Amino acid sequence: KMCNGIQRAADEKGYEAMIYDYNADNEQMLTGLDTLKTSGVKAMYGLFTAPQAATPFMQENPEIGILTQGAQVEGCQAWTVNDYVKLGEQFVESLDKHVQEKGVTGGNIAALWLENCQNPDNDYYQAKKDIEAQITAWCDAHEGFNYVHSEYYPKDDEDGSNMTAQIMNADPDAKFFFCFNNGYGIAAANEISSAVPDASEYFVFTSEGDDEVMRLIASGTSPLRACAYANIEESGYNVGLQLINWIENGVMENVPVAKDLVTIDNVANYIK
Repeated sequence: KMCNGIQRAADEKGYEAMIYDYNADNEQMLTGLDTLKTSGVKAMYGLFTAPQAATPFMQENPEIGILTQGAQVEGCQAWTVNDYVKLGEQFVESLDKHVQEKGVTGGNIAALWLENCQNPDNDYYQAKKDIEAQITAWCDAHEGFNYVHSEYYPKDDEDGSNMTAQIMNADPDAKFFFCFNNGYGIAAANEISSAVPDASEYFVFTSEGDDEVMRLIASGTSPLRACAYANIEESGYNVGLQLINWIENGVMENVPVAKDLVTIDNVANYIK
């Protein structure tokens, strides 16, 4: 899908795109980089299993603009980034729509976070802060709604289900859940469905999407009502535009990973 997006950008702007698959073999990766250089490639996107292994090539060939997948390594000009502020905005946007449609006038928001979100030295720690800032701002603007600043970090999906039960037992007003993992979202939704006779006011959002997430959203009966789905081809298209930007202007900017907000209104477009 990334390749399709890059190819679309190349076709639109009149460029040729080449693909080299090194099959996760670092020696083949280095051979491929030399092959692309010999072929006259001026800019490239690299999905490197070991980004540091490509550093010598990037340092020795600064004229070739390289955009890496999610890794800032010495020698690259740009990389893909996750926009966690946007993710938080998508959560509160979909929650706002839910409470308006259901006529919900109050309740508490809880969250299930990845374990890495606990570590101040990990990027996910700042991601948690960025998302929480959006949730807190929404609550400040909506009387009756509160973010409980829950520090729940499940180790796996089963743990996510157990923690959802703990949250609900400790706080009957906790009706809205942000889940930083699609497995946590599914587990939370299933736990809520089995714990309460009427889950119509409950709302679960997950930061990712898969076939099961889409099925639950489409059902209209599950409390899992929205997700942020990575639009990989659109991300590839934006990467392609930055590769062209390097060729034409000598500059390259980071590319936020494109994520679509999926709800009951558009989920049919994402079901395979």
